Amino acid sequence: MPSRWIFRGQSSEAWDLRPSAGRKPGYDPLFEERVFRVFKKDARLHTHMPETNDWDWLALGQHFGLPTRLLDWSTNPLVACFFALMDESYDKESAVVYAYPLNEKQIVDPSDAETWPSPFKLKEVGFMLPSSLAPRISNQRGLFSIHPRPDEPWRPKEIEEHKFIIPAEFRYTFQRKLFRMGVDAAHIWANLEGVCGSLRWQYDRRLGISAAGL
Repeated sequence: MPSRWIFRGQSSEAWDLRPSAGRKPGYDPLFEERVFRVFKKDARLHTHMPETNDWDWLALGQHFGLPTRLLDWSTNPLVACFFALMDESYDKESAVVYAYPLNEKQIVDPSDAETWPSPFKLKEVGFMLPSSLAPRISNQRGLFSIHPRPDEPWRPKEIEEHKFIIPAEFRYTFQRKLFRMGVDAAHIWANLEGVCGSLRWQYDRRLGISAAGL
């Protein structure tokens, strides 16, 4: 079966692969969907998304921090490594990058409403490519996994067989290597927030800025 590798970075090796909607005790699927409906209603006041389906709304919510049944992945392992290391509050823990061989049969096609009517009717874990509604996700070479049981850790055998541990003592070394290769907030987020995030990291680390930047 044809497949391609995708990658996810996490700040702590101890974390499960579990979407944000299911991380707290007392998960209720009806409440999750109710919150999503309120998000759609309120988000219309702040964004214009004509002819948008629930898949796009869910991706938008994930992008802005809504608890969802999605997990972020990237087709670029360096981007996954960046996200594994970006939260400095976990500097004393080993980070991890997972690799997963995505099969084409697992890819959700939201345009096929008959086969994929709703992200809340999925029976097995699937994967969704972002639409043009979220250009920042495209910059990150991003896609999402959709989990029908977000309160349960996802543990396919391929994940345990293909993971790369970044020991705590090497986190900063990896960050510097990524920065030298142009994998930093400024390039991944490609906006003013990213520029400031990258410069803040340089400032905190006292990493030199060349005269060309002045």
